[in-house]
Amino acid sequence: MLVWLIVGINAASSEGDARTTDACATGHDVGTLPGTGTIVFFWAAGAVIHGVVWLVTNRGTRRRREVR
Repeated sequence: MLVWLIVGINAASSEGDARTTDACATGHDVGTLPGTGTIVFFWAAGAVIHGVVWLVTNRGTRRRREVR
């Protein structure tokens, strides 16, 4: 995910031939935010889901160890 984020930001920051006016450059830069935000959102959502699954599945294992 980190590589995906770095590549996306790098691709958005590189100068292209189509960016001939200031309006095009501004539009290109503003369009980078939703893409970057989407990547960060999915990264955080995956971390939360992974953490909840770990807590739910690890709880039973922890109790069995304490009983023995």
